[in-house]
Amino acid sequence: MKINVKTSFIGAILLAFVSLSSCDKVKDAIQADVKVTPNAIEFTIPQVTNLERGRITGVENISKIDLNQYKGLKSINLTSLKVELLDKVSGANFKALEEISIEIKSGTNTAVLAKKLNTDSTNDQYTIEIPVTGGDIDIQNFVKNTFSYDIVGKAHMETTQAVRAKLTAVYTVKFGL
Repeated sequence: MKINVKTSFIGAILLAFVSLSSCDKVKDAIQADVKVTPNAIEFTIPQVTNLERGRITGVENISKIDLNQYKGLKSINLTSLKVELLDKVSGANFKALEEISIEIKSGTNTAVLAKKLNTDSTNDQYTIEIPVTGGDIDIQNFVKNTFSYDIVGKAHMETTQAVRAKLTAVYTVKFGL
């Protein structure tokens, strides 16, 4: 069998071109999504005396997170949020809230990470899962600077006292080449 050098040369160029053009596809294929559930954050929800929409509680001036040590970090997305009341008080629980949302702030940037409307104002609710809004908000640019979390809401009714709560968040962290 006779092999033409010109055909071999053109074949090698085509093979090199196909290999180089698929590098981005290979990079995209070599990724890992890791579910991360940090320790729950405990905080106090003060007595609700205002029925207007506004800040209920939050954590301010959280130190920036140095992400440089995480090579190949592509994104950090919130997957789920759950708030559980540690104090089970009939006159101070989630039935008092008409709406609740979790916001992240860094400098002048604000994003609503999760939001829930609550139409049940009659049954006591001591745990609430707040659906993530779209799930496509990458928070890594927020946490590279000093940032804050706010729980914002509007109440159906006033509550009788402050209650302790814990927030559990699950994140999807994407790594790749």
